[in-house]
Amino acid sequence: MFIKADIARIFGRFAGNRNGNVLIISALVMPVLIGMAALVTEYGSALVQQAQNQRVADLSAYAGALAYNTTKSTDQMTAAAVNVAALNGVPAASVTASLIASPKTTGVNAVTVSISTQQNLLLARVLQSRQQLQITSNSVVEVGAQPQTPGCVLALNGTQTGVTLSGGTTITAPKCTVSSNSTVTVPCGTYISAIGVNYNSTTAPSQPCGGITGPNGAAAVIAKKSTADPFAGNAAVTAAVARIASVTALSVTTPPTAPTNTTGGDLTFGWGTATNTQATAIGCTATFSSSSSTWTLDCTGKSTVNIGNITIAGGINLNFATNAAATTTYNIAGDLTTSATTNFGPGIYNFAKTLNTAGNTTFGAGTYNIGKLLTTTGTTSFGAGTFNLTKGLAAAGTTTFGAGTFKIGMSDNACSGGGRVSVCNGGGGNLTFGGPSVFELPGGYSNQGGATVIFGSGTANSFKIGPGSNGDAITLAGGATAIMADTTGGNGVFQVVGNVNAGGGGSCFVISAAAQHDISGNFMASGAVLMGAGVYTVDGYFTLGANGGGSANCGGSSISVSGTNVTLVLSGKAKATSGSCSGYVFCVAAGYSNIVLTAPQTGATAKLAVVGPTSTSNTGGATFTQGGSNTQISGAFYFPYGPITLSGGANIGSTTDTTKCLQIIGSSITLSGGTAATSECIAASGATASSKVSLVQ
Repeated sequence: MFIKADIARIFGRFAGNRNGNVLIISALVMPVLIGMAALVTEYGSALVQQAQNQRVADLSAYAGALAYNTTKSTDQMTAAAVNVAALNGVPAASVTASLIASPKTTGVNAVTVSISTQQNLLLARVLQSRQQLQITSNSVVEVGAQPQTPGCVLALNGTQTGVTLSGGTTITAPKCTVSSNSTVTVPCGTYISAIGVNYNSTTAPSQPCGGITGPNGAAAVIAKKSTADPFAGNAAVTAAVARIASVTALSVTTPPTAPTNTTGGDLTFGWGTATNTQATAIGCTATFSSSSSTWTLDCTGKSTVNIGNITIAGGINLNFATNAAATTTYNIAGDLTTSATTNFGPGIYNFAKTLNTAGNTTFGAGTYNIGKLLTTTGTTSFGAGTFNLTKGLAAAGTTTFGAGTFKIGMSDNACSGGGRVSVCNGGGGNLTFGGPSVFELPGGYSNQGGATVIFGSGTANSFKIGPGSNGDAITLAGGATAIMADTTGGNGVFQVVGNVNAGGGGSCFVISAAAQHDISGNFMASGAVLMGAGVYTVDGYFTLGANGGGSANCGGSSISVSGTNVTLVLSGKAKATSGSCSGYVFCVAAGYSNIVLTAPQTGATAKLAVVGPTSTSNTGGATFTQGGSNTQISGAFYFPYGPITLSGGANIGSTTDTTKCLQIIGSSITLSGGTAATSECIAASGATASSKVSLVQ
C-alpha cells in the first residue's frame, strides 16, 4: 500500500507543479510558428516575385510578337524578348522564347515566353530539405493573323497535284508560307521549312516522316484554307502583259531603196593604161606613181561625178578623191571590186550594183547607198555616216564602220548554214559598228562560228530587226559573239520581229539595256547570255539549253545567263518543241548552271522576275531540269495557269543572300531532286502583314 500511496503522491505533485510548462508548449508550437512565418515571408515573397515575373513575361512576349510580325525572324523575336526582360532585371538565362501555334486561333502563330527564377529558402528549410523555390511565369501572345498573304510558294489549281516533293527535295521558306489549293505531299527524305503550310484538300498534308517544320525547328502552322491568286488584278502584272498585244503587232521595217542606175565614163586603174584621159572625161584628174604602184584620182571642185564601171587591176593601190569635199556625190553604175590598198575620200556614194572590198580598203565619212550586196573581205573600214544597203552585207575578215544610221535589206543569197539575212558575218570574222548608231535590219543578222559582231557603242543606240528567210531575226552559231549596245540614252528602241536564236554552244550574246525589249518571236540560247536591264516581252517561249550548251566566256568572265534588273514577260503563244524543254514556255535545261536573274527593285515591274501566260486557255508551264544547278532567280516567278517543275538536281533561289527573294506561283509545283530557297516578294493587293498582337494566355 505504501508503494501505491507514494506513486499517487508523486503524480499528484507533478500534476500540480507548473514549472517548465512554457518550454514544453513552446517546443510543441515552434514548428507551427516557423511554418507560418515561412508561409507568410518566403512563400509570400515568392508570390510577389511570380507576379513580377508574369509582368515581365507579358512584356517580353509582346515585344517578341511585334518583332516577329515585322521581321518574320525567330532570332529577332528571341532577341527582343530577352532584351525587354533584361531591362526589367531578369537575366537572359532565365528567359525562354519560342514560336508556337496559337492555343486560341487555328492557323495563327503565337509567341510564348517563359521566365524562370529561383528564391533561396531559410525558414522553410527547418521543415524540409528544399533549399530553393522555383518561380515560373508564362505568357502567350498571338501575332497578327498569320498568314495574311498567300506566301512564297503557291499552287493555285485545285484539280491538279498541288505542291509535291520527291527525291530529297527541300523547300526553305523561313519567312513565309507554302500554300496549295490542292494537296501537299512531303514524303520521307523531303522537307518543307516554313512558318506555315496551307492546303485545301480533303486530306491533311502527307508527311509520314514529319518533313514539315517551322523555322529553326519550331512547329509550322498547318491550316486548311483556300488561297486566292495574289497577283490577280495586280497593276504591274496587268500592264506588263498588256504590252504583248503591241509586240505581236510589230511590223518589219521597209528595206532601203536602191539608187537609180547612173551613166558615166569608165575608169580603169591598171598598169600603164590611159586612166588620166578617162578621169578627164568625167571632170577629174588621175596620176600614177610607179614607185608605189598607186593611182590618185582628184575630183576637187566637182559637186557630182558620174562613173560607169571602175576596174582596179591586181596589185594596184588607189587613192580615190581623198581630198574632195564631203558634199561631192559619186554615182557609180557598175560593180566595184577593190584590190591591194584602196582609200576613198568622204562624200556621197551611190553604188547601183555591188561593192566588193578586198585587201585593205578605207572609206571616209559620208553616205553610202548600195543597190546590191556589200561584200567585205580582208580589212575594210568605213567612216561615220549613213548606210543604205539594199541587198545586205556579207562580211568577212575585219570590217569596221563608224557611228551612223544603218538600213540594211535582205540579201538574195543565203548566209552559210542558214537563210537569207540582212547582215551575214562569216566564220571567224570581226565586224564592228561604231556608235551610238541606229540599226534597221529587216532581214536580221547571222553571226557564224567563231565570228564577232559589235553593234554600236555608248547608250543612245536603236534596233529594229526583222526575220531572215528562216524566221530567225538573230542567229549565233557555235563560239560566236554578238554584242548589242545599250538603247537607254536616247529615243532608241529594241524591237525584234522573229526568233532570237543564240543556239550555238560556247557563244556569247550581250543584249542591250533597254526600257523595253520587244521580241515578237521565241528566245532560245545554248551559250552564255548577258542580259541588259529592262523588260523583255517575248511573244513566244524562252529556253536555255534545250539542245545542250552552257557556260562560256562572255563580258570578261565565264557565265551562262546573267541579268540584273530584268523582267521576262512571256506570252506562251508558242511552246518549245525540242529536247527536255518540249511543251514548256520557260525552260532551263541540260546542265545550264550559274544562272543569275534579278528582278528590278523599283519601277513598273519591281520584284517581277518572270511572268508566264495569264490566259486561262494557255497552260504552258516552266521547268528547271537535267541538273540546271545554282540558278538564282530573285523576284516573283508567276505562271498562274501552268505547272512549275524542278528536277534533276536543279536548284533555284539563294539561302545566303537575304536581300533576294523568290516567290513561285504556278498551277502546280513539283520538285524532285532539287531545292528551292524562297521568300515572299510581292504581297496580295491590299494585304499587308498585321502589326496587331494580343495576349491569349
